[in-house]
Amino acid sequence: MGKTKILITGATGATGTPTVEALLQKGFDVRAFVHKEDDRSAKLKALGAEIFVGDLQNLDDVRPAWEGAKRGYFVYPLSPALLDATVIFAQAAKEAGAELIVNMSQKQVTSTSKSPATIRHFLSEEVFNWTGIPVTHVRPTFFSEWFLYVSGQIKSGQLKMSFPPDAVHAPVAGEDLGHTVAAILADPEQHTGQVYQLFGPEVLSYTQLGEIIGQTLGKDIVYEQVSVQEMADLIGIGGYDYFKDHIGKTGGDNIFGLPNFNHKIEEITGKKPISFAEFIDKNRAAFTA
Repeated sequence: MGKTKILITGATGATGTPTVEALLQKGFDVRAFVHKEDDRSAKLKALGAEIFVGDLQNLDDVRPAWEGAKRGYFVYPLSPALLDATVIFAQAAKEAGAELIVNMSQKQVTSTSKSPATIRHFLSEEVFNWTGIPVTHVRPTFFSEWFLYVSGQIKSGQLKMSFPPDAVHAPVAGEDLGHTVAAILADPEQHTGQVYQLFGPEVLSYTQLGEIIGQTLGKDIVYEQVSVQEMADLIGIGGYDYFKDHIGKTGGDNIFGLPNFNHKIEEITGKKPISFAEFIDKNRAAFTA
């Protein structure tokens, strides 16, 4: 018999999977909410998670997902449908008497954001706040996983993205975000009501990121800034205007730079997050032919 049952959305994703794994290791009962059953969900089931297949856009799915659960993690892809999913998740949580929600947001959230996607995250945070359910908002900078999207380029010795070469941020790995979410869900008392901006361990420019990739993989990689459209084309979503609009406006939303840089992940988890070089090395197979 486990401890409190915890509902994890995005359970087969970059942050959801490590969250599920960490909570199972801590002895919690975990309900993994997935869109479909596949090899990834099968692995979670083998570890002891309860698999729940559903659609976060459907209240009739989310209500039973919350039954018996007291804490939950909400994460949703970059999509105009974020607010619909937020309201549905919040309503089902309220009906279930939830005692904590951890919400995955964005570093640059403000009420005056230039990006429609970021404004939706601001509103999503407010929706969760309105419910009266205790909530913790986590606001990470760009994930290290972004570089998996351009793995095809890296295989051929290129790195083309739309950000200025001297723009800096502290890329953070999904596994470290997952471990942070799990730590909050496992021991919510000190985290309830908090808003955490989350960073990787080192602040790097895109020029430096290219150099680290090259050094780690033994390749000559030179970073090149291209247009937002070209970047979207290179990762196969050239027609997705919502993505392009968001990326084109991140500079004005202070996604880059040092303000508020911290070591909160290490404080919460007791473990230093992995470096960008370690992330590239751990995912070496994705970057090599």
